[in-house]
Amino acid sequence: MKRGSARTGVVLVAMLALTVLVGAGCASGPFEDPHNYGPVGPIGMAGPQGPQGPQGLAGQQGPGGPAGVQGVAGAEGPQRPWVSFTDFLFDFDKSEVRNTETSKVTKLVDYMKDNPNIMIGIDGHADPRGSDAYNQPLSQRRVDAIKASMVTAGIPASKIQTGAFGKTQLKCGESTESCWQRDRRVEVLIAPGQ
Repeated sequence: MKRGSARTGVVLVAMLALTVLVGAGCASGPFEDPHNYGPVGPIGMAGPQGPQGPQGLAGQQGPGGPAGVQGVAGAEGPQRPWVSFTDFLFDFDKSEVRNTETSKVTKLVDYMKDNPNIMIGIDGHADPRGSDAYNQPLSQRRVDAIKASMVTAGIPASKIQTGAFGKTQLKCGESTESCWQRDRRVEVLIAPGQ
């Protein structure tokens, strides 16, 4: 072989070897674009929350809003539970305390000593005979007489509440002396103090 052809043979062998090497490197497939990505995988779980940052400075207070609508008034509290203690009875058209009734004042004073916080209510009444204009002041005079007896016996006037009702709250509806006697009265009521 000639010297030039040996060289050509070596060049051919080298080119052939280079072709084989290049072909082997590209055997995996066509040339891929480095910017071409596959499908997106699933999103991973979020990490733990970081620590809270410091609180910012308070801003200026805004102007006050308009006044609201006034609410409904509340109900009155419960009334005192007045309980009947005794009745003072009176003669027809009289307001003086009978001698037979004075022991009731002593009984009430003794009860007040054992129960100093109670309140006393005294309500005056009259029987149905006579006009309203006459019976109303008569029942008030009866209340005043009983209150005076109580205060004289040592019951503080501040513990006594009074009312006069004339013939408006009758206990009996018969026209008999025994019935009228029940209506000529001053009722004494007691209730727990405040």
